[in-house]
Amino acid sequence: MTSCDKAENSSLCPRGCGFYGNPSNHNICSQFYKAFLKEESAKSAIALSEKLYFLTVDDTVKTGNNDDLTMKTKTERIHRYPEEHACTFNFKSMGRALLAKENPLCKVDKLEYRI
Repeated sequence: MTSCDKAENSSLCPRGCGFYGNPSNHNICSQFYKAFLKEESAKSAIALSEKLYFLTVDDTVKTGNNDDLTMKTKTERIHRYPEEHACTFNFKSMGRALLAKENPLCKVDKLEYRI
């Protein structure tokens, strides 16, 4: 197949720019195909961000571990300062447990070349 045959088999871009379309690009020219890809990636990014938003909202609803039994409310900013209320919730142990869960211990063998 020569270059003349390719030009005859190709069709013009349906968007009316005057350039030939490529069958692998949905028969549109490269300029409009780039714009098409940008639109598609923007749509998929919006859909992905919406999914992530709903996942984070669901995660915050499910984690009800921070209930303060003495105050009968969720933990708030005043719970950071023990002198402002009589709550016995231990944030230090909760933070340590959360860090231990999220960051597993990674140890390397101290003696690299053992006999």
